[in-house]
Amino acid sequence: MDSYAKLLDGYAKFHKQYLDKENDTWRNWAKTGQNPKVMFIACSDSRVNPVIITHAGLGEIFIVNNVANLVPPYKQDAETYHGTSAAIEFAVTQLKVEHIIIMGHSGCGGIRALMAGHDDDIKKDAEFSFIRPWMQIVDEAAEFSPEEKASSSIDTRATICEQRASLISLNNLATFPWVKDAILEDRLKIHAWHYDIGSGILLEYNAETEQFEELI
Repeated sequence: MDSYAKLLDGYAKFHKQYLDKENDTWRNWAKTGQNPKVMFIACSDSRVNPVIITHAGLGEIFIVNNVANLVPPYKQDAETYHGTSAAIEFAVTQLKVEHIIIMGHSGCGGIRALMAGHDDDIKKDAEFSFIRPWMQIVDEAAEFSPEEKASSSIDTRATICEQRASLISLNNLATFPWVKDAILEDRLKIHAWHYDIGSGILLEYNAETEQFEELI
């Protein structure tokens, strides 16, 4: 079965289950709107799906996917496209979400592309028209001293860079006026997670210890 046929087969199974009588109440509610309480800003990586990782149901989380799960700083500019920023505005001002989670992950290709511009040990696989300019949002995450490079592996630095990038995005998120207001009014909490694909372990940043720590 080729990849497209597999999608169609999966849809057929989903549709049959979706129309089960036990889902009548949910369908009648969902067709009039959505009311998620959590927003995820996650990577486009096919291995990282917040719905699967959290066992969330349909309609429970509002998701934005982009390369390396980045949040740009707040900026009003009519000549620039603001897909992620528009989604944040909608989630906070219209959906009234109570939590926004920025979820980074191991083995992030966007982070590796960023690091390739800073680290001679990382092979530059290709020149990109859009990826590296996009990754400049978190450029400082890839800055390591000569001593740090000498005493750590590329994989270790990549993990550090992934986590640093999520924290930069977390700080950028707090620059949006409606986010800032919601936090001050205790209507919204923002979080940074890091998911390790190999182990399945989720970490959350603890502002008190300034460390990423296991969620459970």
